[in-house]
Amino acid sequence: MNDLMTNPAFQTYSVCVAVLALKMIGAAVFTGIQRQRSVGYVNPEDARVFGRGADAEPLEKPAVALGLRIQRNDCENIPIFFALGLVYVLSGASATGAAYYCWTYTITRVLHSFAYAFGLQPWRALLFGVGTLSLIGMAVQIIF
Repeated sequence: MNDLMTNPAFQTYSVCVAVLALKMIGAAVFTGIQRQRSVGYVNPEDARVFGRGADAEPLEKPAVALGLRIQRNDCENIPIFFALGLVYVLSGASATGAAYYCWTYTITRVLHSFAYAFGLQPWRALLFGVGTLSLIGMAVQIIF
């Protein structure tokens, strides 16, 4: 394990994983804040305890639904980076290659969430595309 932790490519990957994990936690906190602000609870017990007398509603409030979409998007995309990035660095990636691919993906995912939260198109789509290209780059490197 010590050899792995001294590998610059693995160090880069590890920091990016930590940043993305914190970003995912941040998205969950964002959703919770939106739920509190809009007093939007779909579970009766949550409405009773946290809703200041509000009743549970069958549909999510728009701000809460936005937070949930950001979280769902993270859950659909970031685990692919966790897996591909790990295989990429363990297969002998150079420190430079790992830095380019991992940081490109990490930065675009963080910015993607901001673009999602503030409705910034076409930036959201462009950021998604650049991040996806970095995943494809790693996959191609692994295959060859």
